[in-house]
Amino acid sequence: MKRVILFLLLLILPLSFTAPVEAQEIFKVIKVIDGDTIVTDIRGHKETVRLLGVDTPESVDPRKPVQCFAKEATNKLKSFVDGKSVILVDDRTQGNRDKYKRLLRYVYLPDSKRTFVNGEMIKQGYAFSFREYPTKMLDKFNSFEKNAREHSLGLWGSCPVSPTKAVLKAKTKNIVPTKSYVAPTSAYVPQANTNTSPSTRTYSNSGDKDCKDFGTHAEAQAYFNGKGGSPSNNVDNLDADHDGLACESLQ
Repeated sequence: MKRVILFLLLLILPLSFTAPVEAQEIFKVIKVIDGDTIVTDIRGHKETVRLLGVDTPESVDPRKPVQCFAKEATNKLKSFVDGKSVILVDDRTQGNRDKYKRLLRYVYLPDSKRTFVNGEMIKQGYAFSFREYPTKMLDKFNSFEKNAREHSLGLWGSCPVSPTKAVLKAKTKNIVPTKSYVAPTSAYVPQANTNTSPSTRTYSNSGDKDCKDFGTHAEAQAYFNGKGGSPSNNVDNLDADHDGLACESLQ
């Protein structure tokens, strides 16, 4: 009987331990461009990779001055991946590339912890959770950002003001969003060629506003702020890039 049991075990054990394990390919990081963009060598081709769900202060955009904590964010990403190899994982909800032809990927380190670089950048306060194109990790990234903000980690405790992306962008454009708002009494009518301050004009609570309903950015911003607009609360979809600034195309 013992011999029969032993024989059966010898037949079963190989089936238990020989199932194939899918190996994840790793790619060499050639360069770190900024806090959310890297260049990798993918099978002999250089590919620019945009970290999914992450947005850092601008440091290389020729249209903008270097923003608060941009260099620190870049250096932090370098500390994670510069000269190393990484695992790149896509998100089928986002497509393969963005409009600039950059690969959209989650970046992991092939270490024992399988360090999630995208998440760590937000968790440690070096990046914002990027809400404009919600990924499957959005809720997790939002919680990471909330914790970093509440504990003044990274940029949240190091910039001249308690920063949000809206504040950082406003500083570069010399825009100070209006803070006061008058309760609406009638439908808003654009008031061109008037000296009335946008912060004292009245707007309707009813209906969905579009940027074309406002004469200037300041008017749109006053309406947006007054209804509780923020990077995470896109009132009437006036904030196309979720940075806290409404109708930026208006002057």
